Amino acid sequence: MARFILVGCLPGMETNETAALTDADFRALIPLNKYVRLDYFTDLHEFIRTDALVKRITTADGTEQIELATGEAIQLDRIIRIDGHLSPNYPGYDDYSCSC
Repeated sequence: MARFILVGCLPGMETNETAALTDADFRALIPLNKYVRLDYFTDLHEFIRTDALVKRITTADGTEQIELATGEAIQLDRIIRIDGHLSPNYPGYDDYSCSC
């Protein structure tokens, strides 16, 4: 006899849905001088996941970016997730990603 477990939300159950962040909200959530887990796309659209120390948020050539302790600069519009916060530029990314 097969057994099935129903996983999901039933009417009346609470969900973990949160309101969508704006770019300003997302920028305000970036912790400075703290090690964070960072997911982002490179210039070649390669997915990178790393743990890094965020030094500061800067603007170069009219584009906002974070500067890591390694000296690497990553444009804010290429960041998918930082410190557990999903970027408003990639709202459906969780639906297609593997958090392995």
